[in-house]
Amino acid sequence: MGEARRDPKSPQYLEGRDLRSCSLWESFRYAWDGLRYIYVSQRNMRIHVFLASLAFGACIVGGVEKADFFMVALAVMAVLSAEVVNTLTESLVDLMNPEYSVIAKIIKDVAAAGVLLTAGFSLVVGAVVFLPLLGDLPGVFEGFVAHRWPYFLAHVVVFVLPSLWGVIYFACREGAELSPGDGLGLGAPPTGSEDASQGPTVSGSAGTCPGQEEK
Repeated sequence: MGEARRDPKSPQYLEGRDLRSCSLWESFRYAWDGLRYIYVSQRNMRIHVFLASLAFGACIVGGVEKADFFMVALAVMAVLSAEVVNTLTESLVDLMNPEYSVIAKIIKDVAAAGVLLTAGFSLVVGAVVFLPLLGDLPGVFEGFVAHRWPYFLAHVVVFVLPSLWGVIYFACREGAELSPGDGLGLGAPPTGSEDASQGPTVSGSAGTCPGQEEK
């Protein structure tokens, strides 16, 4: 008989391991790594970010009230959060059951339905906030030229153009068989018999720079 399997939760197994909680800064860094992973690996997230930049730009152009801006921001955060949950659900399903199954499909479809519902809510909010502005286009344009155009220009440079670049750049890379974590240290592209649809595996090594190949 082989050696008994060690319980990962036993004190003997945990002895010598660093069990200290990570610092607040490390927690934020890990959360930022998660956001970067979702942005790089999920096309829909990049599209949502770009549309969000357009929505906030429209708020600047229209000079919406604070309450209306808050509603737009709430709708944007709801969509982005739903996309995060959807990505998490898909990753967990692929981890627990790599093979196709009806239950796995249902779970993924339900998670995607959450994104659809929040996207519909954002459309309703957009209609409520922006449609009334169409009735006073001359006044909106006059206020924009007189006061708001510098803020809009800064918003375009800082948010709209980078998010548009992200959509175009990663769309061009989709056919290159690159790992979703390429360039972020989140793993190498699957090789051999590995299924690319299962996503990258998180690597514990951090000594290889992006683009370098092992020799």
